[in-house]
Amino acid sequence: MWFAISSAYLALISFADTWMFLYIALNLGADPTTLGIASAIWSAVFVISNMVFGRLVERGHNKAGATASAIIFCLAITLLLRSDNVEGALLAYSILHPFSVSLGRTASSVTLLEYVSSDSWTKYNYILNTATFVVRGILLISVYAGYVTGNHVLALSILVSALYALALPPVVLPLERTLFRVSKQLDKLHGYLKFVDVLPEVFEGNLTPSQVLELRWEVGRDIPSYRPLLAVFVMMASSDALLVVLPVVLSGSIGRLGTFLVYGISSIASAVAVLALSRVKSGRVIALVAGTGRALTLPLVLFVGDVVTGVVYMVLMSVLLNVFNSSNYSSYLNSSSGQSTYLYWVLAELGSIVGSLIGGYITSYYGFTYVIAISIVSHLIASVLA
Repeated sequence: MWFAISSAYLALISFADTWMFLYIALNLGADPTTLGIASAIWSAVFVISNMVFGRLVERGHNKAGATASAIIFCLAITLLLRSDNVEGALLAYSILHPFSVSLGRTASSVTLLEYVSSDSWTKYNYILNTATFVVRGILLISVYAGYVTGNHVLALSILVSALYALALPPVVLPLERTLFRVSKQLDKLHGYLKFVDVLPEVFEGNLTPSQVLELRWEVGRDIPSYRPLLAVFVMMASSDALLVVLPVVLSGSIGRLGTFLVYGISSIASAVAVLALSRVKSGRVIALVAGTGRALTLPLVLFVGDVVTGVVYMVLMSVLLNVFNSSNYSSYLNSSSGQSTYLYWVLAELGSIVGSLIGGYITSYYGFTYVIAISIVSHLIASVLA
């Protein structure tokens, strides 16, 4: 039950992220530079919150983190609805909302890693991502159709937030993550000590036993944990450079309400695609393919002229980014033994800060096509790093 409620809460704050940003961009008419600064501040606050409170939540204070997240989230929605100018809306979106996302995401991640077997970490992450896409899509389409208003969002936020804070179970000791780390080391040691297996290589390859064992030890080593961190930093920087101004670009082609509809439909379609891809084994090769495919997809935004092409474009972009992040995050969990998960999100948001500022500035002063070119090159770099 707690996982379902946690998934609903994380999906709701993910919807709120998109909804609040679109509201500021389309309803209040913020320009690309303002949007870039708003997104950068959001990411900076997220990073600060993770660095200050991430360790506390990971050490067993997940309930406190969940409660704080729920309260701040409700305050953010309330402030946004009471603001009739960009400044007040930015306070809600760029300051309060990232605090709630940071605390809620870390609290849920820590709880998941401790209450779910390490063999199922990847599966449950895919379930969580799918739920996020579905809920976000349904709510965005409902906003487009006029079925969901700001007051409805506030009421739903209060209800789900209260359930989330109450339902999340406490984490006392990091048992599952510790056992996973010990198991990995024992597996390595077992392979290292199977001396009889190296005898054919000793006699046939003219190598000493120590040389063969050293080669086997190196092959069995995990990738350094800094590589997935660098990969997500570069990927999010190049992605957000484009995404931060995308609502303005799309609304110029398909209108304000059409933009809400595109984001909603593409979110649901992405959920179906991600669920279908959940059986694909995560790994560096998958991250490489997804990142490269997204780099090739980026310039297709120039051909979006209606809702249908907009949906197709957004689905491709969303699915490829999700596949990349899922594979890259799985690599990080394996290389770090599930420890310091907040660092992954810190590097992601640091990348978002850089990308948001660059995207908003370049679009305002040089043009959108330059953003596309820079984003393509950076995507390819991230794919190689993953």
